Amino acid sequence: MKGMTLYKILVLLFVSTFTFKCIAQTTDSLSVKKNYRFTVYAGVGPNFYLNNLVLAKDGVNELSYSFVGRIMWEPEHNLSLGIETGYYRLYSVKATSGDTSVHIVNAAIPIGVVVTMKFFKNFYASFLLGQSILKNKVKTTNSEDVEATTISLGDFGAAIGYKRLISERFYLGSEIKGFYSSRLQDKNIALVLMGGFRF
Repeated sequence: MKGMTLYKILVLLFVSTFTFKCIAQTTDSLSVKKNYRFTVYAGVGPNFYLNNLVLAKDGVNELSYSFVGRIMWEPEHNLSLGIETGYYRLYSVKATSGDTSVHIVNAAIPIGVVVTMKFFKNFYASFLLGQSILKNKVKTTNSEDVEATTISLGDFGAAIGYKRLISERFYLGSEIKGFYSSRLQDKNIALVLMGGFRF
């Protein structure tokens, strides 16, 4: 009889503590934290071409602009992996000889694999390796316009950046990017303002 009473008391205590625990929980404690593993980044900013031209070197406009886009797989580690592309207007040249004026624009569209490593809470470094589509446009006053497209293999880039999570799914930041095209040995440095969306 005493064992039966003790059993009923233990069951009653267990049910009571379980009930109090359920009442004490709020919707915040029951909600599951969302884990976003992918982020899409887009950015724009000025770039500076490191002038290595021999002909018409004095006529080169070295200051231009860049667009950057990437999608990253970002697990809960310091390393991230993704794909990056963009548009770098490397330089433009204006030259005049007699009655003929020439305007040349050279641009690169990189497509490559990017690896990012976070080394502080909001700071990171990235390395890009891949190929580029080089686009060259020549406009002259005395002849037809010429457009040429070539592929540059083995291009690479590196960046140091800062990003900050401003809401649950949005990043804002900036980075300094260096880019090197192996085919024509073109180099530029860009300051890019970035925005990111997690999903």
